[in-house]
Amino acid sequence: MIELDVLVQALLLGLFNSSVYALVALGLTLIFGVMDIADFAQGALYMLGAYFAFYASQLLGVPYFASLGLAALGVAAIGVLNYLLVYRPLHRVGGATTFIAALGILLILENAAIFGFGADFRLLPSPFGQQKLTLGGAVLTYHQLFTIGMTGVLLGAVWLFLRRTKMGKALRAMSQNRDAAALVGVEMHKVAIITFALAAALAGIAGALVSPTRAFNPTIGGIIILKSFAIVIFGGMGSLKGALVGALIIGLAETLVAAFTAAQYSDLVAFGLMIAILLVRPQGLFGGGGRTA
Repeated sequence: MIELDVLVQALLLGLFNSSVYALVALGLTLIFGVMDIADFAQGALYMLGAYFAFYASQLLGVPYFASLGLAALGVAAIGVLNYLLVYRPLHRVGGATTFIAALGILLILENAAIFGFGADFRLLPSPFGQQKLTLGGAVLTYHQLFTIGMTGVLLGAVWLFLRRTKMGKALRAMSQNRDAAALVGVEMHKVAIITFALAAALAGIAGALVSPTRAFNPTIGGIIILKSFAIVIFGGMGSLKGALVGALIIGLAETLVAAFTAAQYSDLVAFGLMIAILLVRPQGLFGGGGRTA
């Protein structure tokens, strides 16, 4: 028999996990939609976001909330450099070159972080301390609640950017039809820079948000990017709605599996659901226009 307190606890933690996945998966989807690049290097940017927040707070004495902005800006700059130095030259070549390059960037940044920061795990003190919200027998820390709320704010801001700004509309046009967008004067290079900056900032903020709740080291980007990519495939390649719905479903499913079976099986959920959807609907839940994983 399922205990109600355990179920509520799993759902609350699942919402927290979904928030983190949503930010990274949304960035992946934006880049794939605009550039047709599976940017696995976003995993390293997620990791660097945690380190930016950690060192800004611990060494420079920057308040944690301000360190989120610094993490977003610092990681966004690295994301743009990745595009200018690697993806833009290779994009003209086509094929699998950008995919291989993305894996290369991920490994280079991971090893650079190990060299610069060491391989030890770190944990950033939360500005909320150990304060917790109790709902019956379920518990969620204030920092986890803050992460969920901050994710909602960021997703709303991205939605407004895409729907109400000229650059956001240009980005949407590029994701729908690059040739037609170019014909009406949309500058692909400028849109690509904004896309990589935005995606990297989302990944960096995700890493900074999680840094007080989960110990991190330079290798944490690998599993988060694999799960996020599985979410993107599950929801539909290039579909923003699919990325968000996929993040919610997989985040909740993981915690339910961990709560009612064993925690070591939870990492299999994203990949199991990805394979299942590919067998039934190769374009994903909300994919279309001929795109398949």
